[in-house]
Amino acid sequence: MKKRKYLLSKHIACSLLFFFLIGCGTEEEPMPNFTEQTYVFWTSLGDMKIMRAVYEEGQYLHIDTLYNMVKGLEGPSAIIADATNQLIYWTDFSTRQILRGPWDGGGNPELLYAAPYNSHGPVELTLDFETQLLYWTQPYDDLILSAPADGSGQVDTLFTSTDGLSGPWGIALSAGYLYWVEFLDNEIWRVNLSDRGNPELLYAGGSGFLRPFGVAISEVTDELFITDNALPGAAFSDRILKGSPDGRKKLEIVYDGEDNVSNAYNVLVDGDDLYWHNQLNDGGIYKGSIYGGQPVQLVSSSNVGQGLAIARSKIVKESLF
Repeated sequence: MKKRKYLLSKHIACSLLFFFLIGCGTEEEPMPNFTEQTYVFWTSLGDMKIMRAVYEEGQYLHIDTLYNMVKGLEGPSAIIADATNQLIYWTDFSTRQILRGPWDGGGNPELLYAAPYNSHGPVELTLDFETQLLYWTQPYDDLILSAPADGSGQVDTLFTSTDGLSGPWGIALSAGYLYWVEFLDNEIWRVNLSDRGNPELLYAGGSGFLRPFGVAISEVTDELFITDNALPGAAFSDRILKGSPDGRKKLEIVYDGEDNVSNAYNVLVDGDDLYWHNQLNDGGIYKGSIYGGQPVQLVSSSNVGQGLAIARSKIVKESLF
């Protein structure tokens, strides 16, 4: 009988010890507190830099210089942000190169492609995130080209002057179509990339252009946005126009000089937001709505600003305790 009591007591003691150890040793770790940061990337031809402004939950934090002359930049033009891989891609018109690097500026740029010495440099650039193909324009060679984003493949010539190309500048992708602006002919074109059939003229010179450069597509409203810069002495101010991706809608002004559009070469759509980058008027980067309204200035004093990209990233917010 005593033995049974001893065994029972031992069993209870072990059970209590087990639960005590479990209770003490398996305290749940606190869940990490995530916050979202928004990055505004841009290129400065005048300063030969790539910059980044950081915002957290809509509040401005700081501006970083990511790449500069020390890392080989001479004429950075277009810029694309790849949030999945935390990379940025850019063109350098002066060195005739397409490069990429970590979006925090760490390390040295990676050379992907270089144009021949007897040609001009690339200007605008876009990335198909699904196929991982880059598309870019060389307006002074009348070329639209494409190649794998990792730099491993051959450069594919899509269109040349033989196809009627004349000064292709801005370029954009949407719903399987490649769009581009021809600033010399004052035209907007697109082509279906699934079959690379004949390019389709959307808007011609008589559509109301002054001199178009940048192009962006809103998949929210199914609209096309264009930066349109007036020639010196023109009676109109620089402006941002909108039409439709199929060219059927008449072009109308969304923002103009009264909204601080001043020699903008780049326009970008992000959800309901519309961004543009001025070369004049203090080199500002502005944010407005795709529906119009009063814009706000995000960045000032960008010296001959050119490229523009927006990206977001969720990060762990540091605890105060």
